[in-house]
Amino acid sequence: MPSASLLEKLDPDRYPNMSLTFAAILGYVCGEQWTQPVILSIEVVDDVILAMSEGRWLPNCLGEVPDVRAHLRRLGMAAGLTPEEWVEYQALTKERLHLTL
Repeated sequence: MPSASLLEKLDPDRYPNMSLTFAAILGYVCGEQWTQPVILSIEVVDDVILAMSEGRWLPNCLGEVPDVRAHLRRLGMAAGLTPEEWVEYQALTKERLHLTL
């Protein structure tokens, strides 16, 4: 479970220009239900991120790995994470998406 300070800094409500797709990815990483439908699982296939969500029979393409990784990195920088929060954010991203920031 992410720390309260990390969740507060990453909360999509703080970023009015964040896309719903990216908010859904971030919710999956943090274990939060910030969007509807909620992402149930994510797989990386041929450098493309696919997600299964509630009420869907087929996976949704969320984007290419380099783009999602870059967005996650930029969000971490924009959020003003402390060194400890950055380590936590990287660990969550590695655990949930199998991506290294």
